[in-house]
Amino acid sequence: MSASTENVRQRLAGACLIAGPVVMAAAMALKGAGGGDSSALLAEIAADPGRFQLSTLLQLLAALITLPGLAGLVRLFPERGRVLGHLGVGLLGINLLGNLGDAAGGAVLSVLASGGVTEQETAIADAVGDEPVFVAVQLMVLAGMLGFVLLPAGQLLARTVHWAVPALILAALVSFFLPVNEGVGGVLLALGLGAAGVALLRGRPAAAPRPAYG
Repeated sequence: MSASTENVRQRLAGACLIAGPVVMAAAMALKGAGGGDSSALLAEIAADPGRFQLSTLLQLLAALITLPGLAGLVRLFPERGRVLGHLGVGLLGINLLGNLGDAAGGAVLSVLASGGVTEQETAIADAVGDEPVFVAVQLMVLAGMLGFVLLPAGQLLARTVHWAVPALILAALVSFFLPVNEGVGGVLLALGLGAAGVALLRGRPAAAPRPAYG
């Protein structure tokens, strides 16, 4: 493969790392408080179906856009931090695939809520959530969150991006466990991954990392 083709792929990955997380942040910001049982979730969807449907669509698009960016992110781990970096990227990829499945589940919930929140719809929602495929989806999302730890660890070792990049990604992970809107974590993640995307857009040579400190 020619150097020019490699450069195009690297810059495309950088653009995806900038755009995808921004779309995901918007999807997270549109989400409600969540939690509770199926009845409460369906009632929340029925109260503002357009908002939920837009959030689900953005979640789907964000995952599809970000996945190619992750493939280019491994270029920022030429030597030091390679193992942790690659594991982190792989786990984040699993998380994004889980988000695709979660978006599909959201579409099902949207259809159920459109008919009104009754005991029958609630029972169906519970049954859908217990299906092995959707249980696997949730496990993928949860297991993939380990990537939010391993990726920053690899970045700190590789020193190909500023220390603020892994700090933002870790801060995003912490925010997901705090009583704040998911959009906060989405913005932090967009800033962190977006900065890594900028590094790829600049065509920074993977073999010539710059210090992350100073």
